[in-house]
Formats: sequence, C-alpha cells, structure tokens
Amino acid sequence: MERDALAKIAARYARRAEPLSLTPEELDLEHRHVTRVVPGVPVWAWIRFPGSAELVQGEAFGWTSRAVEVAWQDGGNRRVTWVWASAVQRRNDQVRKTALGDRTSQSP
Repeated sequence: MERDALAKIAARYARRAEPLSLTPEELDLEHRHVTRVVPGVPVWAWIRFPGSAELVQGEAFGWTSRAVEVAWQDGGNRRVTWVWASAVQRRNDQVRKTALGDRTSQSP
C-alpha cells in the first residue's frame, strides 16, 4: 500500500476511535493537586480505546498522585487524555518497547 494511502487510513481511524479518558469522578480534581510542567516529561503510556489498548510514546504535562495527563500523536492528530498513573512509565529513549503502536484486543 502507498505511504499516502496508509496515512489517510490512519488519519480516518484516529478521527473515528476516541481514547477513553478517566472520568471527572475518577480524577477527583477538587481534592487532588495537579502538578503542571512545561516542557512535558517523555513517557510511555497505555492508552485505552473501545475494545483495545495501545502503548504510545508521549509526554506528561500534568499529574496527580493517581493520574497522569498524557499528550501523544495518533494518526497525525495530537491527542490528550488522562490515564491512571500505573499505566505510565518515564521514557528512556535507549529502551525500545516492542508493543509500541500495536493495538491489542481486550478480552470480552
């Protein structure tokens, strides 16, 4: 398949599949302090989608004691979502993650 065709498919899929962010109740920002940093901290993060999950290379721009706000590129689009802190690990660019970018099916 041509590179342009693959890019169009990736962009269409990125528009269609929205990531699942933590809910306001899960974040509890009224009772939890958010630490903000610029520039962001390079991270690996598991992002949930309906029926799947993806390990992405992103940046953390904010966090609480329980959750992290992660920004990453998905099909040419910049995405930002909150995930549980346990789903995030600081990135060491010398370490390669084999599952990067692979969508994984979740058990029903």
